[in-house]
Amino acid sequence: MHLNARPPIFVPDQFQDEIEKLSKAALMDMVWDYATRCAGVDSFNSEAIMKELRTTAEIITRHRKQERRANP
Repeated sequence: MHLNARPPIFVPDQFQDEIEKLSKAALMDMVWDYATRCAGVDSFNSEAIMKELRTTAEIITRHRKQERRANP
């Protein structure tokens, strides 16, 4: 993990090492795939997928900021 990176707050400890082995590109592909499924659309509806990603990113960013304030 990059020294400036904060540890994950949603990934259980026992799975973090396994997930950290994935490349950034692989993680981005996984995120797109999951957002496509969550949005309930086909893979060509990019706007709906991005809406799902932005909503989830906002939630996670909010949690991470709260975590950072609680544990500086």
